[in-house]
Amino acid sequence: MSDKEKQIPPEKINVDAQPVGMQDGAGFSFHKLFSDLAVYSSGSLLIKGMSIISAPIFTRIFDPSQYGAWSFINVMVAFLTGILLLGGDNAYTRFFFQCKSEEEKQTLSATWFTFLAVWSVAVLLAVLPFSSELARWALEDPGYSSAMAIGLVSSAPMMMNLILSQALRNRFKAKAFTFLNLSTAALILILSVFFVLVFDLGVTGALLGTATASLIMVPVRLYYIRDLLRWSFSLAFLKKLLAFGLPLVPMNVAFWLLSNADRLMLVRLATLDDVGLYSIAAAMAAVLMLLQTAVGQSWLPHGVRIYEENREQAAQVFRRTMVYLLAASGFVVTGFVVLAQEMLFILVPPPYYGAFWAIPFLSVGFLFFTTAQVSSAAIMVKNKTVYIMLACWLVALANIGFNALLIPLFGLVGAGAATGLAYILFALSYGEIARRLWPVDYPWAVLSRLLAVPLVSIGAVALIAYYGPGLWPNFALKLVVLAVCAAGLLLILMRAENYSIAGLAAKIREMTGRSR
Repeated sequence: MSDKEKQIPPEKINVDAQPVGMQDGAGFSFHKLFSDLAVYSSGSLLIKGMSIISAPIFTRIFDPSQYGAWSFINVMVAFLTGILLLGGDNAYTRFFFQCKSEEEKQTLSATWFTFLAVWSVAVLLAVLPFSSELARWALEDPGYSSAMAIGLVSSAPMMMNLILSQALRNRFKAKAFTFLNLSTAALILILSVFFVLVFDLGVTGALLGTATASLIMVPVRLYYIRDLLRWSFSLAFLKKLLAFGLPLVPMNVAFWLLSNADRLMLVRLATLDDVGLYSIAAAMAAVLMLLQTAVGQSWLPHGVRIYEENREQAAQVFRRTMVYLLAASGFVVTGFVVLAQEMLFILVPPPYYGAFWAIPFLSVGFLFFTTAQVSSAAIMVKNKTVYIMLACWLVALANIGFNALLIPLFGLVGAGAATGLAYILFALSYGEIARRLWPVDYPWAVLSRLLAVPLVSIGAVALIAYYGPGLWPNFALKLVVLAVCAAGLLLILMRAENYSIAGLAAKIREMTGRSR
C-alpha cells in the first residue's frame, strides 16, 4: 500500500456525516481520543505536577535558595529517570499493537518490565557513589548530599511507575490510569510534608516523600495490569524493544537539556535564589507542558493504530487532529497566561511574585510544541526515531546557546525567552522531518492563523500586566483579551471546517461524547 495518502479538502467534507475512520468501530474515534485526552491530562497533571501542587506549601517552608536546590535535584532525578526508561514507553507502545495475540502481549510486557527493573538497579549501584560530589559541584553545598542521594534512588521506582502506566494507556484504561495517578500524587504530597514538618528533614524530607510514595505504588500498579503478568521472556522481543528504544535515549537526554538547560545554567550564571524564582515559573508553565505530554500520550496509540489499520484515512485524521488540537491549545495557553499572575498572588508569598515575567515566553514555546505532538506520531509510524534524536540534540544545543546569551542580559526572563525559542525551533524541526518521511497536506494557512491569534493575545496580556492600572482592572482587561482570542480561534476553525456555528457545536458535542 502506498504511503502517499489521499487528502479531502475541508470544503468537501459532509458536516452531518462522520468521515470513514473517524467514527467508533472504524479504527479511530475523535470521541475516544478527546475522552482519553481529558482523562490522561488530569492524571498526568496530578502525578507530574507536584511542583505546582505543592508550591503553596513548600514556598512557605523553603526560602528561594532551598526551593532552588529542591528544584535542581528534581531536574537531576528527571534526567536519571529518562535514562533508566530507555525510551521504553514509546517502544512498548509501538510493538504492543503489533502483537497478534494476548500471549504475545504478555510476553512482550514481561520481557520489558523485567529487563527495565534489573537495568535500573544496576545503574543506581553505579551512580550512587557519586551523589555527594554531584551535590557539592552543582549546589556548592555538601549539606545537600543526602537529598541528592535519595533523589537519585527515587528515579528507579518512578521509572517503573511510568512504564506500568504506559501499559494502562495501551489498554485504554484511562479511569484506572487517573485513579492511580491521583493516589500517587496524594501520597507524595502527604509523605513529603510529613517528612519535612514532623522530622524536620528539609529538602531531604521532600525528596524522601517522593521516593517512598513511588515505591509503594509500584506493586499497586502491577495489580492493575495483572492480566499482562505471565512469566515469559523473549530475547527476540527484547532486541526489537532495545533497537527501537535505545535511539530514543540520546533523544531523551537532549530533551532533558531542552527542558532544563535554563535551570542548569541559572545555577552557574546566577544564584540559587534565581533558580528558586524561575522554578516557580517553570512549575506554573509545566501545567502546559503536562497537557502537551498528555496530548502525546493520548494521541500516539490512536495515531499508530489508525496508521496500521487504515493508512488511506490516516493522513486525513492527522490533518484534522492538528487543526483541532492547535485551536484548543491556543485557547488553553492564552487562558493560562491570563490567570498566571493572579494565581501566583494566591499560591506563593511575595518573594516569588517576580516569577511571572518568564511565564509568557515559556507559554509561547509550549503553544508551538502542540504541533510536535501530532507530527511526532508520523515519525514514529515510520520507525525513524533516529531523526527525532538528531532534532532534539540540535534544539538542545541551540537552547544552551540561547540561555548563555540571554541569561546574563535578562536573568530569569532571559531563561524563559531562551527556552521558549528552543521549543519553537523544536516544533519546526519535527514538522520538517515528518513532512519528509510521510507528507501530510496540513492546511498551513489555517495553522498559521491559529498560532498568530494566541501570540498576539499573550503579548497583550503581558503588556497589561506590566502597564495596567491595578489588580482588578488588569484582570478584567485580561479576560477581555481571552474572550477576543476565543472568538478569533472559533472563527478560524469554522472557516477551516466550513461549519456554521450550529454545525461546529454539533461536531464538538459529537467528539466529546455529548451528542444524542
